[in-house]
Amino acid sequence: MKYILGIVTCLLINFFCFADDSKHEHHHKENNTNKEKKKSIKAHQHGLSKLNIVQEDNSILFEFAMPGYDVVGFEYKAKKKVDVQKVKKAISIMSNSENMIQLSNNAECKNESSFADIIIEGPHTEFVSKYILKCNNVSKLAAIKIKFFDSFKYSEELETTLITNKKKASFSNNLSNNVLNVDGFF
Repeated sequence: MKYILGIVTCLLINFFCFADDSKHEHHHKENNTNKEKKKSIKAHQHGLSKLNIVQEDNSILFEFAMPGYDVVGFEYKAKKKVDVQKVKKAISIMSNSENMIQLSNNAECKNESSFADIIIEGPHTEFVSKYILKCNNVSKLAAIKIKFFDSFKYSEELETTLITNKKKASFSNNLSNNVLNVDGFF
């Protein structure tokens, strides 16, 4: 498990350090006189979420990162009761991997751990969730359905990075193209 977390940490550091900021970064007007521009949590684009999938033997780690707007329709820290409820509902949905992904049954995968939270930094929020699934027949995993589009109506596109014991790949998915064909990857 330490190996998976180490790989994911390295991947995320590399991914966000070398991302093309001109494509992913946006700025919000701030009402302060600070001349230095503050960077967001991570440069991101509304409508575009990220998913990292990493295999270690029979375990698979799924890690989502989604701009706050894509999940709840706003990026500011929730203060109004209705906004706080939206955040709580989103975290509740994200806490269950079955609301976010569905793996082909032949792989016989079961969720070992789940985590979901919101990160708030300045005017930006980002929702993150992580799942570790243990599979009895990981080599039979042929498809991964991305279900989070059904739960979060502002989400438009998902960029996925997949690293398995056999291959590395990148995918781009949306609501109408929400299945990753991973036959032969595991």
